[in-house]
Amino acid sequence: MKTKMHKIATVFTGAALALAIGGTAFAEQIGPSFSVSAGLVSEYRFRGISQSDGQPAIQAGIDLDFVNGFYLGTWVSQVDFDYGNDETDFEQDFYGGYSAEVNDSTRYEIGYIHYAYHGSDRDEDYQEIYGSLTFSDLTLGFAYSDDYWAESGAFYYPYAEYSFSLPSDLSLELHIGLNLFDEEIFLYESDSYIDYSAILSKAFGDLTLSAAFIGTDISDRACFDTSWCEATLLAEASYTW
Repeated sequence: MKTKMHKIATVFTGAALALAIGGTAFAEQIGPSFSVSAGLVSEYRFRGISQSDGQPAIQAGIDLDFVNGFYLGTWVSQVDFDYGNDETDFEQDFYGGYSAEVNDSTRYEIGYIHYAYHGSDRDEDYQEIYGSLTFSDLTLGFAYSDDYWAESGAFYYPYAEYSFSLPSDLSLELHIGLNLFDEEIFLYESDSYIDYSAILSKAFGDLTLSAAFIGTDISDRACFDTSWCEATLLAEASYTW
């Protein structure tokens, strides 16, 4: 998973940056502040598709909050695309953006993220711009890439999320996204798919435990003849300093 649009990430995907990119909260303080996170997820999924060949992954991130709404960060995860000897070992994302409140119940966010992949001779790097509007607990967002992963052409990603505060300090986040491609290169005989997730989380101080149900509407044949796109249950633990 990966929180923010850079996956649930930073945790499951995601989502992240599940990303998906959610809003950033800014506490009152004098100057910029750093936060560092590290976690273990039972499987790394991004926009519904496994990035770790169904295996666990270690993830970590660093964020710099400038207090005035601007932020920078980087996020790293193990990946496994099952290439064999020419294997991609890990992904590193670099991102920056701006988030601000319009009023007590409305905020917006805009930003840029670069996805870098290491370990393989394949050209897998790509970039996205993103934006979102949050109205109370509902977030509507959009991401665009001029040339998506592995040079698969232009990509568009509208999505919606809704967050619930539950008893016992539990939180539930529902997500649905529409992945649109200009060409049928990324998937076999398909130029679009839907991803979805439901994530239940609870914080114990700086430790957060999460469970997620994540999936897509992609068939195994379209999903590189693998089960990477099938609906599954995931678990994750992350710690933030």
